Amino acid sequence: MTLYTPVLWFYAVMVSLVFGASVYETLVVHPAWSRKPPESFRGFVGTPVSRMNIPAFWVPVAPLYALSALAALGLAFRTGSQGVALTVSTACAVAGVAWTLVYFRPTIERFLEAGGGNTSTERLQIEVHRWIRLNWIRVGLVAISWWGALGAVARHG
Repeated sequence: MTLYTPVLWFYAVMVSLVFGASVYETLVVHPAWSRKPPESFRGFVGTPVSRMNIPAFWVPVAPLYALSALAALGLAFRTGSQGVALTVSTACAVAGVAWTLVYFRPTIERFLEAGGGNTSTERLQIEVHRWIRLNWIRVGLVAISWWGALGAVARHG
């Protein structure tokens, strides 16, 4: 067994964790704060759902997800085991984490920590709906990443 095998399995576990958490957040957490901004922002903060420390989960998990994808792809190239599925999976993982850092994280902080800031209610509602729609694309990237990682595990073992 080469180093590639455990790294690939670690990546498969990470992407499975990220996929499950992303679906949960999209279906349970996001509707709790996005229902009717800015009132729903204020109503979300302090509720049982918001008492979860979401950043405590994502701060270590997101980089491990992207780095494990890059490590698996790098080792796959070294062993000659790279394939389209793992390459696409890694590209989706890195793109999703980069997009999160550039757009999703700063925007959600402005929504929830600053209550939307000085943005008008109408503008906040437009921005929240855009954030929610774009998040579905991000979940799609994670789903493709998950599929690719599982395909690579099935192919390699």
